[in-house]
Amino acid sequence: MSEGKQNKNGKEFLQSVLSMLKHVFLHNGWMKAISVLISVILWAGLVSQDETLTRDKTFQNVNVSVIGTETLRNNGLIVISDLNEKLNDVSMVAAVPQKQYEKAEASAYNVRLDLSRINGTGEQEVKLLSTNSMTYGNVVSTNPASITVNVEDYIVRQRIPVSVSTEGPPPDDWYLSSPTVDPTVVSVNGPRSLVQTISRAKAVLNTNDIEWTEGPVTFLSAIKLYNRNGEEVNSPLVGIKDSTVTIDSVLIDINLLPKVYFDTTEMIQINGNVAKGYEIKDVKVSPESVAVAARSEVLEQLTELPMEQTVNVKNLNKTTVFQLKVQKPSEDAVISNDTVTVTVVIEPVTDQ
Repeated sequence: MSEGKQNKNGKEFLQSVLSMLKHVFLHNGWMKAISVLISVILWAGLVSQDETLTRDKTFQNVNVSVIGTETLRNNGLIVISDLNEKLNDVSMVAAVPQKQYEKAEASAYNVRLDLSRINGTGEQEVKLLSTNSMTYGNVVSTNPASITVNVEDYIVRQRIPVSVSTEGPPPDDWYLSSPTVDPTVVSVNGPRSLVQTISRAKAVLNTNDIEWTEGPVTFLSAIKLYNRNGEEVNSPLVGIKDSTVTIDSVLIDINLLPKVYFDTTEMIQINGNVAKGYEIKDVKVSPESVAVAARSEVLEQLTELPMEQTVNVKNLNKTTVFQLKVQKPSEDAVISNDTVTVTVVIEPVTDQ
């Protein structure tokens, strides 16, 4: 037997019961209250089984999904309004069948905001969409029915250079090579008003994060964008890409070497004698110390600072400046100064 026929039979049964109760009600006063109660129970039972009857149900704080973002960007547009703020208090009314009233949830109606329907810049009104449910009924209304958003042109800028800045000095006994970054250039995308101001990208290497052990080290560092005034451009609407891959960080490579210092004033050797009647009054050395960074095995063998020239004052009769070339102890060694300047002050001998 079909469900519609069952409902029809149920109604006929109810009518006959009601007729009987009417007779009893008119002729038996003590049964009036019982008759009314039975009638109500029967009516409620029949109504609850009638799927054609619906009740309006209100849903608060409805979750609204945002779709069509990628399509909008492919069309050269982007929404700059805060959609989370605009969609944080959406309510909805649905006509729900009696049998499903308690079970019905807002998610059954797929309330959504389709940004692909936008076709221009400036203020645009976008309607909230929903899907009626075969089981849980139809959406009667949403509040708000639509929202107004601001839209800008979506643009991409290529070959933004990436630099690295180092925060904090290295320990005195360690050498930190100039960091290199990968990638060296990126592209940025987003609203025209933001992207057109960006001039560079920067990653930061903090020396406090370094474990000071000899050899090459690679770090992963967050990348930040800056405008021409040196102000950070920080917005979730701006994306960074390396080729076609979205990134938020870069690789920084450095090399760490132990470092020792040599006192140059103790290593200067003066050869020869000045001209007759003259004497050396003073010897000035600049810089007074030179730092040498190299592999540990190289430094262990290094007892003095090697120089390619010597100071020869033979027959000199005036103050003379010497430039001494500092010799690297190995190919990969790094020296703080490659030249030591020695000033020999020569003056006539004075009678005592």
